[in-house]
Amino acid sequence: MVSGRPVVLLWTGGWDSTFRLLQLLLLHRLPVAPLYLLDDARASAPVEIRTMQRIRKALAARFPHTRGLLRPTTIARVSDLAPDAAIDRALDRLADRDGIGTQYGWLARYYRQRGWRGIELACDCIPKGASAVLLERTVATRAPHGYGTYRLDPGDPDADVRLVFGGFGFPLIATTREHMLEIMRDNDWTDLMGMTWFCHRPAHGVPCGLCKPCRANIEEGFGWRIPRRRRALSAVYRYTLLPVRIGARRVVLRLRALAAGSGH
Repeated sequence: MVSGRPVVLLWTGGWDSTFRLLQLLLLHRLPVAPLYLLDDARASAPVEIRTMQRIRKALAARFPHTRGLLRPTTIARVSDLAPDAAIDRALDRLADRDGIGTQYGWLARYYRQRGWRGIELACDCIPKGASAVLLERTVATRAPHGYGTYRLDPGDPDADVRLVFGGFGFPLIATTREHMLEIMRDNDWTDLMGMTWFCHRPAHGVPCGLCKPCRANIEEGFGWRIPRRRRALSAVYRYTLLPVRIGARRVVLRLRALAAGSGH
């Protein structure tokens, strides 16, 4: 077991990463060095930073021992990362095939350029996006601090997946949202988890109901985190404008594939 060396965790103030933060601080009682990648163009960034500050303050008040364990958050600007054409190409292919978000390309560039291997990403086992790619590709292992975790199988045949995800740990990849809720209730973390944030485009300080994370929360039974009026707006969007946007994206992807096949 590594003594004194903190676990580096990507923390956004969201549900999964905050749940993992609480596990590390309150159950494992390990030091944690949070990492946050700041995208200046992302409307939710100021809200996410304020959310993490509130959670940090609440933790210090309720669990004083966390004041020494929770290290200052490293905030790295995406705009400061050097380009990496290989990662960009791999991410484009994964985005087209699996719907992988751009943030994973930023993270891959960060760990390659800064040498921070072993960063924990709190992807749970919901079969969507990055989690869907990783579910059948990870293997159980032990972290340097002694707890069980998961890493990408080093023998995975997909070079794009190895390039983008090979440097991270995935401690929650076998954990369901239902199991998280059970652990949260058993340990009385409801107030802390209730402070988490998820919306990408906040509307007047509340979740918009329309962005991808908002829609995912509704689909996964977490719609209670979104105001009723915004949930109603989300339902209208889901059955009217969203199908049009999805159809347009499919046309664009099809045209790209045809252009690539013709060599132009």
